[in-house]
Amino acid sequence: MIIVLLLLFVVLTFVSWIYIKPVILRAIAGTISLILLMASVWAMTVNFTDHFGMKKVTTTQTTQIYTAGDTASPANMLLAQEIGNKSNNYVMIYRNKANDKEPVAHNKPDTKHIVEAVKKTATYQTTSGSQATAETTTTRWRFKNDFYKMLFGVSDQQNQLIKQHTVVRVPDKTWAVLSPDQAKTLGAKQKQMPVQAQQAQQMQMKQGVQAKMMAYMQAHPMASAAEQKAQANAFAAELATSAIKQQVSK
Repeated sequence: MIIVLLLLFVVLTFVSWIYIKPVILRAIAGTISLILLMASVWAMTVNFTDHFGMKKVTTTQTTQIYTAGDTASPANMLLAQEIGNKSNNYVMIYRNKANDKEPVAHNKPDTKHIVEAVKKTATYQTTSGSQATAETTTTRWRFKNDFYKMLFGVSDQQNQLIKQHTVVRVPDKTWAVLSPDQAKTLGAKQKQMPVQAQQAQQMQMKQGVQAKMMAYMQAHPMASAAEQKAQANAFAAELATSAIKQQVSK
């Protein structure tokens, strides 16, 4: 619409100063047309440079995430690789749904759209909670109302991304955060572990869960079967995660 108005005011300015004969009428019409032309040029310019007629709209979406590791393992795993040096910006690998066959890399820079990519950042935190989540906060430009949308809609700035930041939060007790190299080394170590050592490790974990469950049942004698199962799974996840962290730290 602003382009149409601009062309219209150009024509009106030309016609006013060239074809209107009465001097006073020509001066009035020409001045008004010129002012409207300059106002249109100004509005179009500040819309492009300063997003005149637009506002920042921020939305936040939180979703549950799932392990990047073996789904049969009681321990959960988040793979995180920092982009650059001390940027606190990570590519992170995890599953979006519990039944996904393979985990997905998130916040991986899109080299084909680098301007958009630099506006997106992601990091992670460990928490004392029980659920792993990804919270994405997105800020975009949007027109203040339908009038500005009609006026500047040709600029294609509606929903233009300003910035996007994702914070992945994982429970410290049941999730291990590893780099891809650490995960690869850990997998190689586990494959090289003798069968007897693997069996001994599994037995030790089973006994650890049983000991914790005995203490839990003493404190919660009225716990239902479902609650007992959930707690046993939580204890198994805690012990398995602790074992992974110890192996990685060596």
